[in-house]
Amino acid sequence: MTARPEPATVFITNMSPAHSYESASKYGAIRPVTSGNYPVFKSDRLMEEVIRSLAYSASTDYLLFSGSSFVAGICLAVWLTMHKECHSLLYDPKQRAYVPRTIKRQDIQIQIEKVKDRLEATS
Repeated sequence: MTARPEPATVFITNMSPAHSYESASKYGAIRPVTSGNYPVFKSDRLMEEVIRSLAYSASTDYLLFSGSSFVAGICLAVWLTMHKECHSLLYDPKQRAYVPRTIKRQDIQIQIEKVKDRLEATS
């Protein structure tokens, strides 16, 4: 008998009561990382809250970008420090639904090295 995988969780970077996340629920249980109008200038508190929330994430979970871009950036940085890749959900207005995209830490590192090599070659 094969064990069934745990259902995925969709971590929402900054959940807003004014927005519907219903179409994202097909990817897993919805769980906010932060909610509402978050005081982004309290960056130490923000980092602590993001880490505390994402400590429950698994590599098979999703990160849905919503709200503050600063909060989303912190969430992605923490996620890619904890996991090799991030299964993200982006809202596509044409489809009126969230679509998955995967961001891999290694791909970012490879692109950085390519750009650095090109810059060094032209200096």
